Amino acid sequence: MSTKTGNVPLKQDFSHLKTGRINLTILRDSILQQIKRCMNQFQTEKSNLPKQFTKDKCVIIDDDIKNLLGHIQALNELGANDIRIFKERQHDTSDYKITLFIVRPKPIYMEIIANMIRDEMNKLTQLKTKETILKQYGIIFVPRQSRVCEEKLKEKGVLGDIIIDELNLDFLPIDTDLLSMESYDCFRDLYLNKDTTPIFNLAHGLITLQQLYGIIPNVFVKGDKAKQCYDSMMRMQREVPDNEKKVPTQIENLILIDRSIDLITPMMIPATYEALLDETFGIQFNRIEVPTSSFSADFREVQKLDITTQEKVAVRLLSTDKLYSDTRYLHMISVGKILQEGARAQRQLRTDFDNQFSGSASNIQGKKLAELREFVTRMSNQNAKTQTLSTHLELAFFIKQELTSMYDMYLSNQLSMLFSPTLQDGLHHTDERIALKDNIFCILRYLSIITQSLGTQLKRKDYDLIKKDLIQSYGLQYLVLIHALEQVGILVVPDIGKSTSSIKTNETNFERLKREFNLLQDEQTINVIDPQDIFYIYYQYAPISIRLIEKIVFPTAINIQDTMNILPGITFIDTQQVPMELKRQRHGSTTSISSLNKPNKQQIQQQQQATESRVTLVVFIGGVTYGEIAALRFLADQNHDFIIATTHFINGTNLMKSLLDVPILPL
Repeated sequence: MSTKTGNVPLKQDFSHLKTGRINLTILRDSILQQIKRCMNQFQTEKSNLPKQFTKDKCVIIDDDIKNLLGHIQALNELGANDIRIFKERQHDTSDYKITLFIVRPKPIYMEIIANMIRDEMNKLTQLKTKETILKQYGIIFVPRQSRVCEEKLKEKGVLGDIIIDELNLDFLPIDTDLLSMESYDCFRDLYLNKDTTPIFNLAHGLITLQQLYGIIPNVFVKGDKAKQCYDSMMRMQREVPDNEKKVPTQIENLILIDRSIDLITPMMIPATYEALLDETFGIQFNRIEVPTSSFSADFREVQKLDITTQEKVAVRLLSTDKLYSDTRYLHMISVGKILQEGARAQRQLRTDFDNQFSGSASNIQGKKLAELREFVTRMSNQNAKTQTLSTHLELAFFIKQELTSMYDMYLSNQLSMLFSPTLQDGLHHTDERIALKDNIFCILRYLSIITQSLGTQLKRKDYDLIKKDLIQSYGLQYLVLIHALEQVGILVVPDIGKSTSSIKTNETNFERLKREFNLLQDEQTINVIDPQDIFYIYYQYAPISIRLIEKIVFPTAINIQDTMNILPGITFIDTQQVPMELKRQRHGSTTSISSLNKPNKQQIQQQQQATESRVTLVVFIGGVTYGEIAALRFLADQNHDFIIATTHFINGTNLMKSLLDVPILPL
């Protein structure tokens, strides 16, 4: 499970993607077919290689695109002799017959590429051979071609020398029920820069999903960006030929959620194992990179890790790992108990082996075959969980050791601010943390909850005073970040025009949300071992976004549109028409299969359950937290399954950092 990081992606098995409610290997295969189509334009016979070229193909690729392709094990499909990382400098590929760039559509990249091509063409022209013209250049834009980039190449005079194509890398399969575009700048582009490109990419991704898994009939849209996405999707849908709409419907509901309707949840501190791993190390493509100093000395000695190096250890977090699969959505208290039980079971197994099979070979030979088989079975069952036990013990201990004190400090303040927000407590705690020079992102997360929960109780002069203290204590460079947080709504700036006389008579917007959506658990103790609701994921808080999904999917007598209207942004409910033959094909498939296979009673029950089980695709525009993912998986039952799609994965800290064009360096 643990290996040192390197440039070569870790080998991964994708067979588990078939085991989900929908078969996501179909999506991966579709991406691989696109890559092959693009690569077919750049084929050459090595026997026909011109004399001035010693090698066939060089691929120069964006680092983040390489990670995307590496995640689905698609780098081999490029068929390249050499794969280089594209950086803002020129590469010399004059000894290659084909030079292929796979990059994001950025004009600044086109200038670098154009200069490189002109320099190489001049170099080849000096050879004065007829084969010089056989040199091929290509650019594959991900995820879309760009007219601006093409104009830039034309301006530089190299457009005619380049073959241009696009690779539609939209949604990638992350887990059996999880899709992501891995667009880390999406939130900043959408909400700060007002760039609608991510909306177009998202809509195209939804069209692709419906081409692979059928038209989704019931659509629920909440939020302005979500409505823009749905409108764009419908325009694209009308352009899809009718002969391509031949896949039976496999997903009943589509819920589009704008991140701006719930900016409180990312700021909250989660309690589940997977969410805390993301908060601590940052999960990317189902893996984390852990500094060697985070492990104990004994673990480093066993794993032969050198603490003096800056190299990190890559830890895979896969659903095929039995222990991780059993603990990822659990409260840390439950995780600790499971890991302790695993360690005790491992020790007990060794003791039993020593007691039963130690000594001479005659003692082992004297045992009955049944006893030996029973013990081997116990070993195999235990090894399925204990194979990665030591690694998870180290990670869980590090989370507890390094973060518990700080998290507990902010957690109690966060919850008190949500339950009974008072201005004086909020100001006091904030001033105290600033004076102690705590992590500024923890302070800003707490300040975000203050501004969203207090409403008109927070006066503008008090808010400005907090800002002033932050800038004086941490540096002027953070003023840009605070201004960005205000623009996107993470920090709610008090309105000077609001009269303080209305504070006692009108409830705040958050108080209404608490009442309508049952956001807080009043009981001080929550059963984290056997939870009955999603409160355990954020201690006593239930995410607004998940409560909304819950009301849509599991409706009560209340009008769902009235409930959705409580939250800010556009509310829209629509129905997409599914051709009648596809409806018949879907509903009739189970009967035909069962009549051919003559199933037994148990198989019939399983088929009926699968037929009755409904699937909802939930799309988070602007990012989803691992806490929200855990909540949706908690709500899934035998009658309903969720497929989660998102632009990217977020937590409070990386969401704030994404709003900056460049990282902030300390003064």
